[in-house]
Amino acid sequence: MNRPPRSYEAFWQGYHFRLDADAVAALRSLPDLDGREEPAVAEDFLRSSAEGWADALSAAGAPPGDFDVALDPRQRRTHLSRGGVRIFTAEI
Repeated sequence: MNRPPRSYEAFWQGYHFRLDADAVAALRSLPDLDGREEPAVAEDFLRSSAEGWADALSAAGAPPGDFDVALDPRQRRTHLSRGGVRIFTAEI
């Protein structure tokens, strides 16, 4: 059975983070995570990252709201964007 690509979400203090299917595939391509199955890898990643991202965004003056999460597995970086504009980059 073929399932449609799934996105994952996390919420922290008014910040909403969305990880789409492409970002999940990039996350699973990381050497230390390539054996983990979806949804566990995506949910664990968001759960462990959301608080730190929200704190960093707040400290930088970015108001709460919706953020898309993209990953660059080669550079081991996470990019948070709003409305197609990159707002914040963090280490994975």
